[in-house]
Formats: sequence, C-alpha cells, structure tokens
Amino acid sequence: MLRSEIVTHLMFDYETLTPAQIQELAGGLGNKLVRWLGINHPDNRIRLIFLRQTNVAIGDETVINRNFVISDDYEPLVTIGDRVAISPNVTIIAASGPNNSRLNHNAEVRGKLIIKAPVHINDDVWIGAGAIIMPGVTVGRSAIVGAGAVVTHNVPDGWIVAGNPARKLRQLAIESRCLDMEMEKNH
Repeated sequence: MLRSEIVTHLMFDYETLTPAQIQELAGGLGNKLVRWLGINHPDNRIRLIFLRQTNVAIGDETVINRNFVISDDYEPLVTIGDRVAISPNVTIIAASGPNNSRLNHNAEVRGKLIIKAPVHINDDVWIGAGAIIMPGVTVGRSAIVGAGAVVTHNVPDGWIVAGNPARKLRQLAIESRCLDMEMEKNH
C-alpha cells in the first residue's frame, strides 16, 4: 500500500481499525508524517496514539484538541499527565533553535537561546486555546493556563496564569475538594 493510501486509510477509515492496526499502519510512515496525523486527525483517541508513537508521554483520560504543535525533535521531552485538557492551537516548545540561520554560529545565541529542555504538564491541567509553553517549563497539578498565554516559567499546582509573558492571576481553592473526591472514590 502506498503511503498516501495509508494516510487516507488512517484519516478516514479509522473506525474500522483497532489501535494495534493503527499503530502498525503508522509504523512505516516516519515521525514527521505520524506527528502530522497526531496534529490533524479528527478523533482525539487516534491523535493520542499518533502522538505517543512520536515519543510524547500522555496519561489516561487526556483530551488533546486539533492543531496541537510540539517542537521536540521527536525526542521524549514532553510529558502530559492524566485528565489534561489541551485546547485547539496549543504549542509546546521543548527544543528551540534558529534552524538553518547563521544565528546558529553566534556565540550569544548558541549559549543562551538554543534550548532543549523537557516540558511537564501534570495531572488535571487545562491549557487554553493558543497557549505557548516554552522549554523547561513544568505546569503544576490542577493549574489553568489562559488562552493565548506564553508560559516561560513553572506554574505552581492549582494556579491560574495568563498573559504574555504568563503571570499568576490567582490560586484555585480546589485542591482539598479534589483530594476529598479522590478519597471518596477509593472507599
């Protein structure tokens, strides 16, 4: 089967395929094409399969909307926890550099601006549409990142951040309620 036929099959006939069949078909496409499928596929469950296949660690019950762009050189630099909600058009940058520009040869750029660092999104996080998460950032448990925010520093557990650059707006008062609900569920 041609690669174009495989992509068409994965995009439009996915309901007839098992997850194992999807992984097998995608296995021969290469990271760039599989990641493209992960960004553009109409079904969240299938997007997660493709993103995981390109070295993105994703927890259970996570929803990643379309146009989720990751710059990570296909290395295992991005970790996303359980029950995370990622809105459309979110970008995570774990590897950043000027590509083929002559800036690569500038000592200041090479020493300070070319960065490759893990990004961690913890459990129960909500990331608003169009947000950008920069290299080395950890978004704490139950945090909210506002739409359009540019997150350049770690976000503590339970905080709402927004803006460019993102700033703390307020802390949510949900931690104890979430823990109480978790304890009730386990008893």
